[in-house]
Amino acid sequence: MNNKPSTRWTIREAGPEDLDAIRSLYLDVWGYNRPRSFDHWRYLTAPDGQCPVTLAADGEKLAGAYTVWPVKIRVGDEVVTGAQSMDTMTHPNYQGQGVFTKLAEACYEIAAARGTEILYGFPNPLSYPGFVKRLGWTHTGDVTHWIRFIKPSKHPKIPGLAKPVADLAAALLPRGRRRDYEITPAKPTDSELEPLLAQWRQEAGTCRIERNTEWISWRTAPEAENDYRWVAARRGGTLAAVGVWGRQNEAWGKVADNRAHLVELLGDDPQALEAVLATIIEQSAASGSVLLETVTNVEHICRALRRAGFLKHRQAPFIVRSLRKTNFATDILAHDNWRIMGSDVDTF
Repeated sequence: MNNKPSTRWTIREAGPEDLDAIRSLYLDVWGYNRPRSFDHWRYLTAPDGQCPVTLAADGEKLAGAYTVWPVKIRVGDEVVTGAQSMDTMTHPNYQGQGVFTKLAEACYEIAAARGTEILYGFPNPLSYPGFVKRLGWTHTGDVTHWIRFIKPSKHPKIPGLAKPVADLAAALLPRGRRRDYEITPAKPTDSELEPLLAQWRQEAGTCRIERNTEWISWRTAPEAENDYRWVAARRGGTLAAVGVWGRQNEAWGKVADNRAHLVELLGDDPQALEAVLATIIEQSAASGSVLLETVTNVEHICRALRRAGFLKHRQAPFIVRSLRKTNFATDILAHDNWRIMGSDVDTF
């Protein structure tokens, strides 16, 4: 009997009707599935358009899939269409046949035809060589993954006898003070948010994911199945800082973890940021989270995180590829030009 896997797969663009087949492939590759509502939200409903997805199809079976997540990117004073690379999958039976490379190249052609000019991503160790060596991406540098221990005793790797000591150490970490800010656990109005979003956009000569009220509402929507919560800090009735955090809810079933994710932190007032972080840490503890995590290289945000007891955990490689035939006025391959915050990453 010939058990050799078929090499007669062909590449085509995916449509909404392929969502369940993509989910089936995800299960075969990773051994679990995300909530269907999450995948529908992420693949099909983004404000900047449905995700370009390419499939390697072998009859009714999928040998692989590749996706980029559309988003607007501000490059200096220019706003262009960009996309984040995500969900790179090759079925185990089709490894070694060049599925990943051919899918990626086809996906980039589709994205470019839709006006995409920049791609960025955070590759895992398995996919990193393919991106950099075969697909023309540039590893510009690394972005820090930050963690703040909340209840370490809930982590499965903490030995039983060490649990009380670990929790005591976490309790002694700084967490910031609310001072005289009015803290509200609710999303501000769009008109209140706009000045903070304008602050995010104002630094000249930088590259950053474009934030507006439509995008941020979509990114933190209930369909993301992370029970996102807003925390706002006001002084004298004026919004000074906001944060958004969440954790996977019951829709994730057995694969849900007990980590909390800080996805947004907006504002330039250091004390207001401290007040927001203090509240989020308290809420994370009440939710039973083992830790609070985020990814960022924005310096004033990093300072606020350090003051609130966050520690550098690891460095996430950041890669970029241009699909534009001419150069940008701001160098997108210079790592120091990029500003990244938690919600710019599809998963932690």
